[in-house]
Amino acid sequence: MRTVNPPPKSFKRYRKVILPEFYEEILELASSLQDTRIIYVNSTSYGGGVAEILRTQIPLLRDLGIDAVWKVMAADPGFFDVTKAIHNALQGNKDINLLESSKDIYEITNAINARILSASDWDILYIHDPQPLAIPLYLNGKGINALWRCHIETSLENEQIWDYLNPLFKKYRAAVFSMDDYTKVDVKVKKKFVIPPAIDPLSFKNRTMPQLRARRIIRKLGIDVKRPLVTQISRFDPWKDPLGVIKAYRQAKREIPELQLVLVGSQANDDPESFIIFEELVRLSKRDKDIKIFGNLTDSQVNAFQRASDVIIQKSIKEGFGLTVSEALYKETPVIGGNVGGIRKQIIEGEDGYLVGSIKECAIKIVELVSNPDLRLEMGKRGRKIARDRFLLPRLIRDELRVFKYLLAN
Repeated sequence: MRTVNPPPKSFKRYRKVILPEFYEEILELASSLQDTRIIYVNSTSYGGGVAEILRTQIPLLRDLGIDAVWKVMAADPGFFDVTKAIHNALQGNKDINLLESSKDIYEITNAINARILSASDWDILYIHDPQPLAIPLYLNGKGINALWRCHIETSLENEQIWDYLNPLFKKYRAAVFSMDDYTKVDVKVKKKFVIPPAIDPLSFKNRTMPQLRARRIIRKLGIDVKRPLVTQISRFDPWKDPLGVIKAYRQAKREIPELQLVLVGSQANDDPESFIIFEELVRLSKRDKDIKIFGNLTDSQVNAFQRASDVIIQKSIKEGFGLTVSEALYKETPVIGGNVGGIRKQIIEGEDGYLVGSIKECAIKIVELVSNPDLRLEMGKRGRKIARDRFLLPRLIRDELRVFKYLLAN
């Protein structure tokens, strides 16, 4: 287990992007939690939304006077094969049954990390997602004020996985989910909270970028900026349905022959499947010069694609939340998203984008938006307001400070 120390950040810089009373509430909450030691534990320091949030949230909490510590668990590649299976089972894959050998790998890895963590002290132990879920079970009676954060879309379809995981929750006092719907799972904790994730408006990925610069950046990556472009940005994961995006693009291209498609993804060490999917997408894209596949671009390059694309797609089959939707909306780019999970909380049908349930629907909406620049402009303006009001990082910090205060008071 190692400690991650992101560079310092100043919370005062966010004053200009949130309402004054909102800013003051955060300061008041933080003042009541001064020097509270909160240890965050997750499985990776890069790739995916959790690491991205923590990379900004940890230094902002420190700036607010809270002793926030970020630790990443140590694990062998075989562990992440097991936790990817757990992840897929939690999202509804009924065919997954963990072997006893897989359970041994999972439990031993969590026990080893718990032994390392037990040398630390904390007021609140904040565990993110299934990978480190079992750690509190192995802390051998050490004072625990454990909180679990579930970032994925949970399903009750795989009963076997819940039967296995539920005993692990006996050391937790509370759990946090991204949506009300996800709280229905039988997680045996005393208190459940609903806190949607959020984006950092001042990060390199989300800060203001002129359209001319955005177009210049993607042109250097081989994109013809004079032709229409649709882009999906997400992990290379079957739940994000990148193959479905390619099929929708091909259908739309029959009506818009000049259409281009970009798939931007990331590969993280806690998601071994992503490397396999990336290679498959690269192989498929070789058949069409208008499809480009990029892995692990810089934040500025992602920013450019989200601004310079005519439409952003997030055609997920399952989705805990989907931060890339809010990122695009904040940049005034309309989004076509899968009608699932947290995407439904961000896209208001016909207002800032469209929700789709099939490849055909996705293709139809691509054609509609690419062919109608005035509609894209109207949706983009509405989308920015929705993202600004509901899904910026200071709101997430406020909500979690409220949870911390509750845990320490009760």
